[in-house]
Formats: sequence, structure tokens, C-alpha cells
Amino acid sequence: MAKKNKNKGIASKLWEEYYNEDELGHWQRLLSVLGIDGHFSSKTQCKKALRGVWVNIRDFLQAAAADKTVPRHRNRRALAYYTETTGRYFARSRIVSGSPLAALMATID
Repeated sequence: MAKKNKNKGIASKLWEEYYNEDELGHWQRLLSVLGIDGHFSSKTQCKKALRGVWVNIRDFLQAAAADKTVPRHRNRRALAYYTETTGRYFARSRIVSGSPLAALMATID
């Protein structure tokens, strides 16, 4: 149980330090963690590279904290099904508009 809490703390730290601000370096780091290769010299290029990337944000933060591969879903519907069946929601209110994680946030109907 202590290890789980430790990982949760690391995920929160990663969130605050790297993904909750709208800076180019944070966008580039997000792409790197997601395994998206390439040279991205602007936030617009980074945003375009994220189109069609479907990940659960809670899974993303935990995988990033543990330096593991981030699980991806084939489309928005698959992500919605996974999120609804596992209950692994992430509060929209915790995401800063324009931040890298805002680009990953999907509306689940």
C-alpha cells in the first residue's frame, strides 16, 4: 500500500512540474513520454502530433511516474468504454486550459 501512495505522490509531482503549464518544453516532454518521436519546434506542431492519441490521463500520469509505457486506446470510443468500466476518471477542473494535458482530455459521453 505504501508503494501505491508513493507512486501517487510522484504522479502528482509530475503533474505540477511538467504538464500543467502551457510551455513548449512541457509539450515536448509530453510527446516524449507518450513515445511520439520527432522534432517539434512549436506548440502547434506538438498539438498536431497529439491528434488521434487516446490515453487515460490517470493511467498516463501513473505510467510516467513509474517510467513505464503509457497504455493507448485505438479511438475515443474505446477510451470512453475503458474509463467508464474502470472508473479511472480525471477531474476536468484539475486541468489548466491550454496545457498539454488539456490536449489529451477527451469528452466522454
